[in-house]
Formats: sequence, C-alpha cells, structure tokens
Amino acid sequence: METARWLFGSLFLGGFECSTHLTVEGHRLDMIATTQHDIQAQGDYELCRGLGFCAVRESARWHLIDRGGKLDLDGVRQLARLGRESGLIQIWDLMHYGYPDDLDPFSLEFCERFARYVRAVATVIRAETVGQTFYTPINEISYNAWASGQVGYMAPFARERGDEYKRALVRAAIAATNAIWEVDPDARMFNVDPLVRMHAPKGRPDLKPEADHFNQYFVTEAFDMLAGRVEAELGGSRRHLGIVGLNYYEGNQWTIATPELPQHFLGWREDPEWIPLADLLLELQTRYGAPIVIAETGAAGDQRANWLKHLTQQVKEARERGVDVQGICWYPLISSPDWEDPTAFFDGGLFDVAPQADGSLKRVLARPVMEALREAQTLLDPDNVAVASLEPLVTARAESSYLFAQPLERARFKADNFAYQTLLAGEELIVELYSIEPGFSLPGHKHEKSEHVLTIMSGNADIMIGKSWIRVLQGETVLVPAGLYHGIHNYGTERLVVQQVSSPKPWDARFRGPHPSELDKG
Repeated sequence: METARWLFGSLFLGGFECSTHLTVEGHRLDMIATTQHDIQAQGDYELCRGLGFCAVRESARWHLIDRGGKLDLDGVRQLARLGRESGLIQIWDLMHYGYPDDLDPFSLEFCERFARYVRAVATVIRAETVGQTFYTPINEISYNAWASGQVGYMAPFARERGDEYKRALVRAAIAATNAIWEVDPDARMFNVDPLVRMHAPKGRPDLKPEADHFNQYFVTEAFDMLAGRVEAELGGSRRHLGIVGLNYYEGNQWTIATPELPQHFLGWREDPEWIPLADLLLELQTRYGAPIVIAETGAAGDQRANWLKHLTQQVKEARERGVDVQGICWYPLISSPDWEDPTAFFDGGLFDVAPQADGSLKRVLARPVMEALREAQTLLDPDNVAVASLEPLVTARAESSYLFAQPLERARFKADNFAYQTLLAGEELIVELYSIEPGFSLPGHKHEKSEHVLTIMSGNADIMIGKSWIRVLQGETVLVPAGLYHGIHNYGTERLVVQQVSSPKPWDARFRGPHPSELDKG
C-alpha cells in the first residue's frame, strides 16, 4: 500500500511520557516535569525535526490546568505556539491517568468538569494551530479502568469496580469529544488503548475459552463503546472513536496465571505462541477500518534497536497485506524514570538523559537506536530520514543521605508492577528494596557509575547482567558491575524481595526533587 502523504506528515512520530497519576504512596507523578520537557520543549521539538518526525504526542496536564475549577491555560498556549513555530503536528493527550485532587471520577461532576476543561484547552489550541488538530481525550481507558478501578494500583484506588470505571471514562471521553467539536468541528480524535493478547498456558487447553473471551471482548470493549458498537446509550459513534491508536510492547502478550504456573510473558524472538503484530493489526483494521497508528512502542536498554527492527518488519508486512498503518510513535522519546523507582531513568527513549552540574537534563541521542531508526525510515519513509548527529553520554556523580530500616518488615507489593522503596541513603551508599509479584520483572536498565549488590531476601530470581541470566536463590548475593544493563525477574510462584546496595547512585540532579531518604515519607 502506497500513501502519497502520511496522516501526520511522517510515518515515525515521537511521544513525551506524560503520566500524571497519584500513586498509592500519595506521590503525584508528573513525567513532563521529571524529564524537564516543560522547560525544554523548544529544544525537544528541534530534536524531533532532526529525527525526521513531523508530529509528536503532547500533553495538557489536567491537574495543573484545573485548580478547583479555575483554569490556567498559559502553559498549553505556549506549547501550542512552539509546536506551530517548529512545524510539528501535536496530538494532544488530555487525561493521562491523572485528574484534579478534588474530583471523584465516579461522579457526574467529573464528566462535566472534564468537558469544561477540554473545551477551554481546545479553544486555545484551535487559535494557535494551523491546520488539522488531533486529540486523545483519555489515554488507555482499558488499562486505566483495570489499574485504577479493579486492582487499586493508582488513583482512585478502587477495587472490583473496573467495569464501572471503564464506563465512566468512556462517558467522559465522549463528553470531551463533543466539547472539542463545539469549538473545533473538524478536530479528529485519536483514541489509544493497549493491543494485548492473552494465551492459555501450556498443558491447560481448558483455559483457551477464557483467553479467547478476553481477546475477543475485553481487549476491544472500550473502542466498541466509543464507536457506538455496544452500549449505544453512552453516545458513541465511529467518528468519536476516530483514529485507532494501539500501544504495543514486547510485554503485551501473556499467559493466564494458574496456581501451578505464574503469569508468563511471551517473547517475540523465541516463543512459538507469539502472534505476529501484522496479524493483530489486520484483525483490528477488519473490525474498525483505517487508519491505524501504533501510538506507543519501545523497549529498554540495549533491546531498543532490535525491537525497532522487529517492529519495522512487522509494519512492512502489515502494509503489504493492506493494513493502513499511518504512524509508529516511539514512546517515550526522552528516557524517563519508571513509576516505581523515581531515582533511576530506564533508558527507553531515542534520547537518554545526562544530568548536568546546573541540574538540567541534557538530551543524548542513543546511537544504536538512531541507526535502527535511520534503517527503518529508509525502508518505510525515505522522505523523512533522520539527520540528527550523535554525541557521547555524560553522567553525573551521586549524592545520598542515611536511614535505618528492616527490609522484610518494610516490603510491600503492587499489582501490575514492582514496588520500590529507599531503605538507607548515605553519601556514598544507597540501600533499596524491590518487591516483585510472581511472573513480574524489574526492567533492564543501567547506571554508568554505579555498582549494585543484589541480595535475595525472600523468594528466588533470575537476574540479567549484561547478556547473561543468572538464577539467584534466597539468601544468595550477586554483584552487578557499573555500566551493564541488568534486570530482575520473579520466575517462581512466591513473592520476591530483593535488597539492592549501590555505590554510588545518581539521583537528585535529574529531578530537582527530594533526597532519596525523603521519598517514602508520607
């Protein structure tokens, strides 16, 4: 399939991590501020043009704009103006998990205030934008409903109310869309949800009907509601759904957990059960029509280049089979910290960050990913090949302070991720605790100047060091050299608690934030 002009000017796009939710510890995340995109947006946009990108996924942060119903739109106005001046199309994310502290998302007021905020934002963006405007009213409705409404992973910390919360979010997204069209009738919606696939574990064919039901019903339920295919009383239509955006990572296919076997995430390189992305994209286009955009994708550490090459081949195959893939958005464009460990950036961007003496975060292009991007652009989008130059990574020294703690008494766990805690922080050493449920992992990452001593306090683990995996049992210890990618996977059926001692570990220069010893104080 040939396209004279891509929907967003280029096939490859960049996305800025913009999560703004409250954690169970009461911390408000603001990844735009953490990565300093709020103060480096103009430079970040210049970097995007150097990459051959014509569009970015950008953020309006509801919790900052709406303070008790009073709206401050100066930040959005400035970003929209910078986007126009840089010649970039901006796809505006209006709610990325976070909302104002004084709202109950299950209430009618939530929907009404969201629509009022969105209408005001759309008015500003319309005034500052030349050409078509694009919006994602609510990011990842399905995941948000599960994480926030079913298992209490993030605000509003509800449990067993996932179905109710999903409908509340769909209702709010439809109301927001209608509010946008009041001031910008030609605006296009770009709704985004994870593209996932559940599998029955080996030896359990009896669980295949459960997996099939999940894949055929739950994966697309939010899209179906937005499109008016189901529960038409919510007010959806195919135009409300708009462009189908799909978030797709290596961890998006998994098995059903059983008492005998923990949840297993399939790997695209070695698992015969892995369903190719091209097949999944064809299914989605058959269901909803075109266009389709991979709205988020990426990998961590030294897996980034290989993942981009794999993705490029899958998109090429999908387009040859008639799938109108109109975008591939690398997310995040700028490496950001994981939600659970705000002291470590997990290198996942096309640009990593290097803390400077003045506290700023220098953008440093990741060489292998850049080379893979140029290859991908040459193959799929030769009119927009990156011209950005490469430069060496610069790192900063660490700082820390001291605490006292008893690790096993402090351990806590979270659904759908690992839990991170600072235990002790001195000037040269920091002691941390990772608590990981069966089947889950701490992603691969590295610290250029830090060595780690990992001790298994409870459970058993597979630990990646460089390109090797080592099985470490309870009571055993392993030292991770500086500069190597490393990660932890809980392969067993019991909870895993790992104590990590690091010397030194960079932290404050990246965040302008609290000392590690203050992170767990509520």
